[in-house]
Amino acid sequence: MDIEGIYNAYLKQLDALREREENVFHASTAGSCYRKQLYTYYNFEPDPKDDKSLRLLRLGTIVHKDVEEALIKYEDTLVNMYSNHDEAPLKRSVYSEKKVKIKGLNIVGTFDAGEKVEYDNNVEFNLYDLKTAAAYKWTTKFGRKQNRKPDSDTNYKMQLGTYALAVRHEFQPDKINMYLIWYNKNTSQMREQLVSNHWIDEALSYWTELNEIKDDLGKSFENELEPNMTEGVPFQDWECRYCQYYGVCPSNLAEKKKRY
Repeated sequence: MDIEGIYNAYLKQLDALREREENVFHASTAGSCYRKQLYTYYNFEPDPKDDKSLRLLRLGTIVHKDVEEALIKYEDTLVNMYSNHDEAPLKRSVYSEKKVKIKGLNIVGTFDAGEKVEYDNNVEFNLYDLKTAAAYKWTTKFGRKQNRKPDSDTNYKMQLGTYALAVRHEFQPDKINMYLIWYNKNTSQMREQLVSNHWIDEALSYWTELNEIKDDLGKSFENELEPNMTEGVPFQDWECRYCQYYGVCPSNLAEKKKRY
C-alpha cells in the first residue's frame, strides 16, 4: 500500500472541507502583511498547500486536539485547584478552544485555553496559546543566548494580544495574564512563557490600522499596497516565502518556499 499517498489524500480532503469565512480577519494572522490580510478578507483563492505542509499543519492540529481533550477531561479537577493566591476564588471557569469575535475590528478566532477566576473584589483571566515549534524555532527562543532572536515570536504575541482584546470585550476582567505554551516537535519538551500586556495595545493598533486601510481602499488595495514600498507590505521579507497568496501577489522579495 502507498501509505504516504493515502495519508496525503486524506489531508487534502480535510483541507477542502474546512470552512472559510468571508469578509473577516483571523486572529491567528495578527501582525501579518496588510496585503496578505486583504487577500483573505476578500476571499482570494490561496495557493494549494503541498503534501509536506499539510502534514506539518496536521501535526500541530493533533497536539492542539490532545491538549483540548485533556482540559475537557480534567475540567472539574482544574476548577477545584488553585494555588497562586492566598484567598480562595469564589468561582473558576475553564475554557478550551473558545471561539471569539471582535465585531468592531472584523476579527474572528479561537483561543486555545483560558480560565476566569472570580474573587470578592476582582476578576482575573489567564489566557493561553499553544505553539508547536521545530528545532530551529525552539533554538531562537530557548537555545544558547547567541542563537536567540528577540523578535522571533512577535506575531505570536500579537495573536495572543488579539485574543486578549476579545476576552476584555466578552468577560471584562480586571486583569489578564497571557502565556505562550511552547511544544517542541522534535523532543516533546514544553515551556511556558509569560507575555506582557503591552501586546494587547500593539494588537489593537495593528488591527485598527488594517481596518482603516480596508475602509479607505476596498478592493483597490491591489493597486495601492505595493510590496516593499508601502509600510507593512510586508512587515518582514521572510513573510513572502511562506505566503499562501504568493501566486497572485506581485512581490518579488523572495523565492517561493513553503514551510510551516
